[in-house]
Parts: sequence; C-alpha cells; structure tokens
Amino acid sequence: MKNFTTLILTILMVFSSVSAYAWGLKELGDEAASPVTTNAKYVLIGGTAVTLTLLIFEDSVIDPFQQKQVRNKTLGDSSRWGDWMGQLIPNALYVGGMSIAGYNGDPDGHRRAMGMFKASAYATSVTTILKYTFREPRPIDSSWKNSFPSGHSTTAFAFSGYVAAEHGWAWGAPALALSTFIGYSRINDNMHWLHDVTAGATIGWVYGWGISKYQKKKQGIGDVEETTFVMPILDSRTAGFSLYREF
Repeated sequence: MKNFTTLILTILMVFSSVSAYAWGLKELGDEAASPVTTNAKYVLIGGTAVTLTLLIFEDSVIDPFQQKQVRNKTLGDSSRWGDWMGQLIPNALYVGGMSIAGYNGDPDGHRRAMGMFKASAYATSVTTILKYTFREPRPIDSSWKNSFPSGHSTTAFAFSGYVAAEHGWAWGAPALALSTFIGYSRINDNMHWLHDVTAGATIGWVYGWGISKYQKKKQGIGDVEETTFVMPILDSRTAGFSLYREF
C-alpha cells in the first residue's frame, strides 16, 4: 500500500509540473551535478563527514543510542506521521501549490514546481541506487536489505532544502524541523540506522538546495553566491541544529 501511494504521488507530481517545462535531456548532466557545482557542495562534504564518523563510532556510540531510542519510543504514535509524510507528501503538495500559483500568474510558480519535482527525483534516484548497491540490512529485520540510505529522509530533506533555498529561513526553518522529525521517526521505529538517516538527509538537502541554485544561476535570478545552510545534529549527547554561513 505504501509503495502504491508513493507511485500515485510521483505520477501526480509529474503531471502537475511537466506541463510548465520540458525536462531537456541536455540539462540532465548539469542538474545531476548541482550538489558539487553549487554551494551545496559544502553540505555534501559536511554530511558525508558526519555519516562516515557515525560509521566509525557505530559500535561504541551509535548502537547504544539506537537501542535507547527504540526502547523509549520517544515519538510514540506520532511516528506514523513521520512515516506518512516521508512518502513525498510535502513534496507533492509543494509541486501542486506552486503549479496553481504559476497558473494564476506567479512568475516563479512553474519554475518552483518543476524545481521541487527535479530535486525529489534526482535525490530519490541516487538513494535508490545506493540502497541496492550496498544492500545494508535494516535494524528491524536483517532480511530487508535496503536500509542505506533512508528514502524517507531523502525526500524530506529534498523538500526542506528546496524550500529554504527558494523562500529563505522563515519557511526553511519549519520545513527543516519537519524533515528532522521525519528522519528521527525512522530511528524511533527502528527502520533505519542513524547513519542511514544522515546519508539520506545529505542527499536530499544537496539536491534541494543545489537544484534551486542551479535554476537561479541559469536564469540570472537573485544572489546565487550566498552560502548559508543548517544541518541537524543528533547523537548521544546533542540534539539540535548547526548553522554555517560563508561571508
């Protein structure tokens, strides 16, 4: 049922956005490389470093942390909302909303609808390839070999990364909080390891942010050189966010 829901939402995202812009094949390479050709590369480097660090300290720090979260079930029944919203729900709503805005005359509406769709599609594609390359067992059931990276975290952070890049932190901060909740719910439900979540969050964010910056650079919109981003911090001693700004 979950896979069917995701499929339907993906189809709706396609039909609500492709009417505004054709997805030119010549752009695929440049868009796919946006996490390293825009200032999203700083998040890519930082997120990769965090994920590798978590892997190094997995036995001594991460496993006890994971077991504690699973045992305590901090989110309780609310974790089901994280599961549900991690299935492209915010992404699809944004695409639909921006498509309507574009139809009603918003000059950025159609661009933003297509941008969110592309960010979600690229990020999900990368995560899916990695899932079936690494074949990491899930903590809840070792026979499920598709744990790394977290798909829910990928789509959630693609959403918040794009929203932050397009609308600033007034909207980006709540979107980031929602994404962090979705990612944490996957640990709470014992569906993913912490490094799965940080890897998925990194992939999603760099495509959300990177696609937006690529679009703006291509169309000459706004100041594309500013570098400001927020990454979640979640370990055995700290829960919060880190802010990076390049002057």
